[in-house]
Amino acid sequence: MLKIKDVASIFCNDEKIQDKIANIDIEKTKESINQNKVIPVLKVIDIIHKNIKDIDIVAIGEPEILVSSKKNKGQNKIFQIFKVILVSILLFFGAALAITNFHSDVNIEETFKKMYFLITGEKSKNLLIIQIPYSIGIGAGMTSFFNHIFAKKSEKEPSPLEVEMYLYDKDVDEYILDSTKHN
Repeated sequence: MLKIKDVASIFCNDEKIQDKIANIDIEKTKESINQNKVIPVLKVIDIIHKNIKDIDIVAIGEPEILVSSKKNKGQNKIFQIFKVILVSILLFFGAALAITNFHSDVNIEETFKKMYFLITGEKSKNLLIIQIPYSIGIGAGMTSFFNHIFAKKSEKEPSPLEVEMYLYDKDVDEYILDSTKHN
């Protein structure tokens, strides 16, 4: 059963009324299927008024609530671990290929030779003295960019990946809301 406390935050001076509102049933949910349902706030207000008379309600926020119910499928833990390992391997080799192709496009070997000559005044074919710090710098730069090791202590700032995932989820929710309105 879907309750008001599952879809809304309730604030009231009287805790008994607040608890009573929080536990009002909105509707039955089917846990055996995956579904998205849009519940208008006006419907929630109407349900509250039917259960509690003489109460003033102020709705703050969106006019509709998107409720997603997903079927709980007990996937095998070994299969989950296999998927994580497979995706990690694909991402590793994909990133390596992208970096390699970038270096090929910009002719990084010639760039390193010029940098070595500018710094030392000598020509050299052994460029490990520049390549090793460069490689370490790529890893350190990506780590600090995605904000996982050197996170700020005072404030939890989201990483660029977390921001993109938030925007993606927001876009999906908006799409679902829009598509259910037009159907």
